[in-house]
Amino acid sequence: MAWCRFSLVCLVLVVFVQDDVSAQTPVASRLGVELDGLGDGARSRPFVDLAKTLRPWTKPGTGEPAPIDQAGWPTSDASTVLFDIRPAFAWAPPIDDPQAFQPDWSGVYQFSFLGQAELTISEGPGCRLENVHYNANSNTTTGQIVVGQASGILVVSFLDSKKTPQSALGTGITTLRVLRPGYALETQEIFTREFLKSLKPFAVLRAMDWLDTNHQPGFYGDAGHHALEWSARRLPEDATQVSTGTTYGVAWEYLVALANQTHKDLWINVPVAATDAYVAELARFLHEKLDSNLAVYIEHSNEVWNFGFPQYIYNKLAAIDAVKQGGSLLNADGSSDEETWARRRHAQRVVKIGQTFRNTFGPAGARRVRPIYASWVIFPGPYYGEVLDWVAKTYGPPADHFYGIAGAAYFNIEKAGLNASPDQLIDAMRASSDDNLKFRTEIQAIADQHGLKHCQYEVGPDVGGGKTDNVANRILANRSPRMRELLLHDARGNWFERGGDLYMIFSHCSTYSRFGCWGLSEDIVNLDTPKWQAVRDLTGIEP
Repeated sequence: MAWCRFSLVCLVLVVFVQDDVSAQTPVASRLGVELDGLGDGARSRPFVDLAKTLRPWTKPGTGEPAPIDQAGWPTSDASTVLFDIRPAFAWAPPIDDPQAFQPDWSGVYQFSFLGQAELTISEGPGCRLENVHYNANSNTTTGQIVVGQASGILVVSFLDSKKTPQSALGTGITTLRVLRPGYALETQEIFTREFLKSLKPFAVLRAMDWLDTNHQPGFYGDAGHHALEWSARRLPEDATQVSTGTTYGVAWEYLVALANQTHKDLWINVPVAATDAYVAELARFLHEKLDSNLAVYIEHSNEVWNFGFPQYIYNKLAAIDAVKQGGSLLNADGSSDEETWARRRHAQRVVKIGQTFRNTFGPAGARRVRPIYASWVIFPGPYYGEVLDWVAKTYGPPADHFYGIAGAAYFNIEKAGLNASPDQLIDAMRASSDDNLKFRTEIQAIADQHGLKHCQYEVGPDVGGGKTDNVANRILANRSPRMRELLLHDARGNWFERGGDLYMIFSHCSTYSRFGCWGLSEDIVNLDTPKWQAVRDLTGIEP
């Protein structure tokens, strides 16, 4: 019976794969997407267990950090935010979104935890607890949280807690699980069905935000803190997969599980502070755990050229230090420019990380390991051409070390008026897409010269982040039916038809606010937005 059931599952999967292949367009294998950052309000609803993205524990009624154990579970009475999906800034109006959109997360959430406590809903309009029961034999508390349709926030508190039957009051709980509606407590599913379904059209998943790359710890030169070791990584059994303290990003185990389950190639960002030992352990881990049919694209941190990110400072200080120590390849030609050293070190790290991975992956390394040199698109000469020439002189042909080079040529609203209408904002983004052809053409020529693929590590419509100017129309522009044509114009007309390779859309699913309107949608159950329609047109694949 077990063999028959397995065979039937395999047969069904083969039929689905064949249907997808027959529907694909020629560019389907070159379209990828950025996974939006994890958090209690992640609109993509990635994990079945809501507690995997709970907010750091606080002392009830005070907001001060609660004491936690090594895995991050509270060792005292504590509160946590399980989700907050309210539109920005519903908690401190005015709200950015003129339509005040909020997804519907209502339903019955099964929960369990080890220990006992008086569980209360500290905040959550229309939410209530039901069937709460403590089993002394297993030291397990179970029950349901019923979330009303109007509730955009859920905060729970654990009072009079006892970690074990013998513990004193106020000793906390562990192993909290809060499963989304439609899942039983005994389920082994990690990722929600709607999340997995939404990833079907994409060939590659980029995990820069999931890894919280822009907030990795370490300031170069700060003794004891600037070197990230493998032992400091996030673990799958940790209380949350949201960055806490000095532990950043999701557990690598979950990234691999996602890639394997969806059968998508993985684009990873190696932390800027990762030591060579960390890189070696990561390479071994991925070689052992990642499906052998999948490729891994490797980027050194994210936007190391970007003055606004800590990794730029880290990399530059490391380059200066290497030169000061003497005998560095970074200035072997007599260069005295620190920015040049920094750009070279960034490329050098990609070379060395790629070598480690390819050596670890063995004969399959040339096919599966795909190092990407990513840099600043508006300066093709110094940030691409000169660096690759240096790589060629120092390490040999760049094609022996890199799979491709990449940039992020967003199409923005810089040329739009301060009070531009949604249509005028879209017109400005279309013009920006056309303006980008100058840089794209120059970088494409550099890629061709060295036999490399030309990729976009991030790309999409950019209406700015952080400013409140004209925020209502910026949001409405991203909901406009014209967004479908705009994305097709950039992706098809200004990229694929001009020789571009990977086109990594930024991003998958996110809130629309003053901080940006990056997502293909604002709610994972809505895969029919104009942006999603463009993805369907490009790939021929129905999510």
